[in-house]
Amino acid sequence: MAKTHHTEQPALVEGVPVSRLHGEACITCGAAGPPLVPAGHVYTEGRDGGRLGWAVVACPRHREAR
Repeated sequence: MAKTHHTEQPALVEGVPVSRLHGEACITCGAAGPPLVPAGHVYTEGRDGGRLGWAVVACPRHREAR
C-alpha cells in the first residue's frame, strides 16, 4: 500500500453531530436516508490536540459538493 503524505494539515471541523462523523448521515445536510455515498474525510481535534480522521458520507444532492 502506498503511503500518502500531506503537504498541509487538513482543516479541522467543529460542532459536527456524531451521526455525521460516524457516516450515518450526510455530512452536509444530515439526511439519513439511503443512498449515502462516500464523501471523503473530515478531521476533528482529539483530546491530546492531535487530529482524528473520520470517513464521511453524503446524500446524492451533496455528493458533488465534497
